[in-house]
Amino acid sequence: MSDGKKPGDETVRVPPGMTARKPTAPSAPALKGVPIDAPPTDSFVGRMRASSSSHPQLNEVPSGPQKVITGETAPEVSQGKWRDRVFTPRAVMTRDEILKGLEASLRTVLSNANHVRVAFEELRRAWQPTLRQALEQAGGDGYDAWLGTLLKPPGRSGMDPLFPTLVADFARLRAAKELAAFEEEAHKVIATVQRVLSFEKPRKLSFKVMERDLEGRLEVDELFLIAVSDDGELTRRMKEIGATMESLRDQIRQLPGKQPSGMFNNFVRLKVEVKVLDAEHRRRQALGAP
Repeated sequence: MSDGKKPGDETVRVPPGMTARKPTAPSAPALKGVPIDAPPTDSFVGRMRASSSSHPQLNEVPSGPQKVITGETAPEVSQGKWRDRVFTPRAVMTRDEILKGLEASLRTVLSNANHVRVAFEELRRAWQPTLRQALEQAGGDGYDAWLGTLLKPPGRSGMDPLFPTLVADFARLRAAKELAAFEEEAHKVIATVQRVLSFEKPRKLSFKVMERDLEGRLEVDELFLIAVSDDGELTRRMKEIGATMESLRDQIRQLPGKQPSGMFNNFVRLKVEVKVLDAEHRRRQALGAP
C-alpha cells in the first residue's frame, strides 16, 4: 500500500495563508530541506488545514464524524498521473456533514472574534477543509474555467456555479463592516454550498487544467485561497515565495552531482504557485478590480 507519496518525493506543501507575519526566529525554518539559517521565512507554512501526509495535524476538519477512506483515494480525486498527491487518501464527507461543519465553524469563530477582520481570517482558515470537500464533490468545471482564463486568456466561461459563486460570496464576506453583517454574509456562503450540493447530479470537480498546466503541483484548497485573496495578499505571497525560491536555488547550485529530488520538487511547486499568483494579479489589473 502506498504511504501517500511518490518514491523520492519529499515535496513540502505550502498552502497560502492570508495574513503575513513578521519573520520568525531562525529556529523555525520555512521549508523542509531549507537550513535553519536560511534568511527567508515562509509565513504561510501550516497556516491552513489541508490534506497532507507530511502534516497529519492539517487533516483535521472542524465538523462532526466523517467517513475516511484509508486504502484508496476518494472518488472525487482525479487519478491523473501528474498529480503529486494522487495516492493520498482523503476524508469524504456527506452533504449533511459539510453543512454542519460550516455551521459549527461559523459559531465557533463568532463566539471568539471581536472584530470583523479577525473573524474573516479565522473563518476562512477554519472553512478551508470543508469547502475543499464541497468543491471536489460539486465544483464541476469551475477550476478549469478560472485557470484557463488565467493561463490562456481569454479562456471561457464555466458551466458549474459553485466555485465562481463562492469567490463572489467571499468578496462580500470580506467587505462586511460589522459582525452582524458578517454573519449574514457567512450564512449566504453556506446557502450557496447547500444549493449546489442539492442538485440532483452535481458534477464532481474536473482536474483537467490543474493536471495539464500545473502538473498537479497545487491543491484545491491552495488554489481557492489564491482566488479569495485580496491584491495585497497576492503581492505579499509572491514576495515571500521569491525569497524562498532564491534560497533553494542557491542551495541546489551548491550541491554537487545529482539534484536532490525533495528540494527540487519544492522549488518547482513554488514556481507553479508564483505562476498562478501572478496570472491572477494581472487578470485583476486588467479588469480594474480593487
